[in-house]
Amino acid sequence: MSRKTLMTLDLPPNALPDLELGRRFILTCAVPGDVFQCGVTGSHNYGFSSPDSDLDLKGVFIAPTRALLGLHRPGDAVERLTEFEGLECDLSLTEVGRALALLLAGNGNMIERLLSPFQLYESPEIEELQALARGAVSRRFIRHYQGFFRGMCREHDREPVPRAKSLLYAYRVALTGVHLLRTGELEADLRRLAPLYGYDDALSLIRIKVEGTEKGAVTQEIDALHRAAWPRLEADLQAALEHSPLPADPPNEVACEAWLVELRRRRL
Repeated sequence: MSRKTLMTLDLPPNALPDLELGRRFILTCAVPGDVFQCGVTGSHNYGFSSPDSDLDLKGVFIAPTRALLGLHRPGDAVERLTEFEGLECDLSLTEVGRALALLLAGNGNMIERLLSPFQLYESPEIEELQALARGAVSRRFIRHYQGFFRGMCREHDREPVPRAKSLLYAYRVALTGVHLLRTGELEADLRRLAPLYGYDDALSLIRIKVEGTEKGAVTQEIDALHRAAWPRLEADLQAALEHSPLPADPPNEVACEAWLVELRRRRL
């Protein structure tokens, strides 16, 4: 579905994330290396951010090569959640070696950060990494999306009142998985995915979230309507796996390792 077609769905425009604020925030964080790539994920990328939605920043950093050769290896993850300039920022960074290992294992969080359309930085090296990410798509990703979908359903069940956000996350993660397994392409925007796979009811739920708040509740009737889609979503994920044209394993592991070695060599 094109962006032009998207405008005909009669939905409020989704707020664009503040990339410059994100870059300023990262400069305040202690990172054991250089931040190499960072994409905005979360509701801004999924097409249903509310006015009070936080800024989800997920990316990759490169540890100094000399530090990796020494006695004390730097940590391979950075997590920070705090308010910055009046906006809650949620930062998660992974060292590039660990990031590539997770990508090859079929980690959906990793491919989504690398291929987010909202990127804070640009460079030829980032483009190379994104090309590797697209080339690493395999049926291994089913474990991530099936597990994430079931986890979101359980989280929704535990909420004291039903919320639009968790219902939307269940749709989003399942349909992103379906689309990836069927086409080999990553699509995280539920405004495109829902009509593409026959879940038009999700569009009214998007409107509730976009015009409301991040933790806004829905009525029991609305909750029941969207919970009823869960069995079909799970079945669609399984069918996408069974009919997927993707290889069982990523075909470019050797290329990923060669790129990583050369990247570290250049930074020695």
